[in-house]
Amino acid sequence: MELAEPAPQSILDQDLYKFCMQQAVLEHYPDVVVEYGFINRDPSMRFNQAAFTQLQKDIAHMEHTTATNKDIEYLKHTCPYLSAEYLQFLASYRFNPTVDIACSLDAMGALELKIMGKWTQVILYEIPLLSMISSAYFSHVDTDWNYTGQLEKITAKGLQLVDASCEFAEFGTRRRRDFKTQNMVVCALSQLHCGPGQCTGTSNVYLARKYNMKPVGTVGHEWTMAIAALEGTYENGNSLALRKWHATFKGSLGIALTDTFGTTAFFANFDRQLASLYAGVRHDSGDPFQFIERVHAHYTKIGISPATKTIVFSDGLDPEKAIRVRKYCAKYAVNCSFGIGTNFTNDFLCASDPTKQSKAANIVIKLLKCGDRYCVKLSDVTSKHTGDACEVERAQTSLTRLGLLD
Repeated sequence: MELAEPAPQSILDQDLYKFCMQQAVLEHYPDVVVEYGFINRDPSMRFNQAAFTQLQKDIAHMEHTTATNKDIEYLKHTCPYLSAEYLQFLASYRFNPTVDIACSLDAMGALELKIMGKWTQVILYEIPLLSMISSAYFSHVDTDWNYTGQLEKITAKGLQLVDASCEFAEFGTRRRRDFKTQNMVVCALSQLHCGPGQCTGTSNVYLARKYNMKPVGTVGHEWTMAIAALEGTYENGNSLALRKWHATFKGSLGIALTDTFGTTAFFANFDRQLASLYAGVRHDSGDPFQFIERVHAHYTKIGISPATKTIVFSDGLDPEKAIRVRKYCAKYAVNCSFGIGTNFTNDFLCASDPTKQSKAANIVIKLLKCGDRYCVKLSDVTSKHTGDACEVERAQTSLTRLGLLD
């Protein structure tokens, strides 16, 4: 296997939406203490000591990663929705991993990781940590892969999407095999020819700056999960989160995430007033074709033309699936765009047998607690539910009783 390219020691090697959420947290919940936990959805993914040692070293180095004057100036001019007050906060922000992160490896090679601290302080850890975990694993455990054909593969995928009139962005930071892979992917996408479709940008702010692309993003599940827990309501968690987000960004970053507590609960909260404030919605779990039908029906029901709104799809996409979804959106006269992650930045073949797929990591870091309250996510796919089992059951019972959970 070729030597991996080390990730840059830059605070901008981060997904845009994390900076946006940090600003919203700073405004609305500056003193809340939270806890995040690492979840490995693939029990067969085990670490060895070499991988764990690299991860520990990478985590320790975060202490030296800070925003430079150049970084702040870039964000100021490129992301006008980030306030002067927030950029001042970010300029003085420091990671403190020895205090904020607890990481261990058990005798069976299972990685355990918790992040604890003020929400404003620890919100930026998730994406870099997931990237580090993947890089360490594929550098020291699963090494039966190489970069052969990666440039040609991503170029072909990009052209396929462009020629099929798809608008799409690269969303691969959290699931990348390593930095070298994502760097190669974004570089290739930045050079695609103009056509019926286009690559609209990348979620990675560092690479957006490097390749003169637009940094793009929406909002994460943790925003709604936390607000529902802090305000004590699953029934109205979506609407409270949407209103607070709009209060901060005044219509910028106007794509609403729909599946934190299931789509039915979301649409019950997404009334005409809120739907008018947001440019569209994001699909992140469940059947995308049924979702298109539901979105079209909901906008029509509340007196808004679906043709004036956009659906952003970001759930397990590859070019073929995105093209099928785009055609179905056209049938319902709904605008669409796509955020593609794993298929762009972690699509490899085994070096020893190129007829076999090299399995990508399936890892997440989720918000577990806000203060003394548990946070849960009730995805449209049951296997993606996260949170304390008793609290998940309580949330399901509460929403089912109200007719808000399918």
